[in-house]
Amino acid sequence: MQAAHMGVRWVIGNGGKIRFWEDQWLCNTCLAILFRALYVINEQHGKTVRKVWNGEELQLSFRRGVSERIMDMWEELKAAVENIELNNEEDHILWTYSSSGKYSVQSLYAIVNHRGVVPIFVHVVWKLNIPSRVQFFLLLLSNNKVLTRDNLAKRRELNDPTCLFCNDKESFTHLFFQCYVASNVWKYISGWLNKGVGVDFESVASLWIANKKYMVCNIVTSTVIWVIWKLRNSLCFQGVPWSGMKKVFVMVGRLLRNWLPMFKLELQEKVEPVICLVKNEASLALRIKWTVDSSGSDQSIAQPLVVSRDVSTLQYNRN
Repeated sequence: MQAAHMGVRWVIGNGGKIRFWEDQWLCNTCLAILFRALYVINEQHGKTVRKVWNGEELQLSFRRGVSERIMDMWEELKAAVENIELNNEEDHILWTYSSSGKYSVQSLYAIVNHRGVVPIFVHVVWKLNIPSRVQFFLLLLSNNKVLTRDNLAKRRELNDPTCLFCNDKESFTHLFFQCYVASNVWKYISGWLNKGVGVDFESVASLWIANKKYMVCNIVTSTVIWVIWKLRNSLCFQGVPWSGMKKVFVMVGRLLRNWLPMFKLELQEKVEPVICLVKNEASLALRIKWTVDSSGSDQSIAQPLVVSRDVSTLQYNRN
């Protein structure tokens, strides 16, 4: 039964029983799912935590070289496990649907009957109605483990520490909340939700605790954070050119639309108006078109002309 499987979580001891990739021990899903691109090329399938983690480094090997995007995922995986400490105790299973940690038919029945009560031993981020991959990302973000350029600089030498959207130094606070791209998006989101969010990480994460009350708000803010990260990575690794705020709103609206089937009908009806607002803003947001210099000289070339209904979005000046 799926509900019973979800209620089982390994608690790490000496790492001798827990399979590193396949068992659910670090979060509410297995690492093979969260880091699928790494798992499919890894050569240590089925190995225990103790076999691949010595307390200092991951002893994993892969069948082929990887792209910079997957290398970034590898750094993210290392950041997730770097604080795991093994001890002399045996690994053991915890039943997360009861306060005692022990399985009972009554606790399983309560989960099935109420369509999934949130496990009480997991971090509040797992309450959010968003995909597990995004939940895990938010958990890393809350611990400042996301590989923004300031964190990457702690691991290796970087030639360019600046934000992909502007010329300021990239950090998780800057990228997701202070950069002009993020701050402009949060202004609109705060207006639509009638709730001040996006000033800093605390203004977003503090609402996770009361997820039942702020469910729609938490879904939307999580979507914005995830979109900023995905867009940042597309600029960094795929060379996608920055074309203005419209791209952000398009991605937010599309992602919310893709997530709708995850929600109950009542929640879908609450999220739908936000999608409409985002879609409308995407049709009005900053855009770029090309014009040709009409000076008549032989050096005439096409020049980008920024067109916007809001001059506050014209702060971008990336060299």
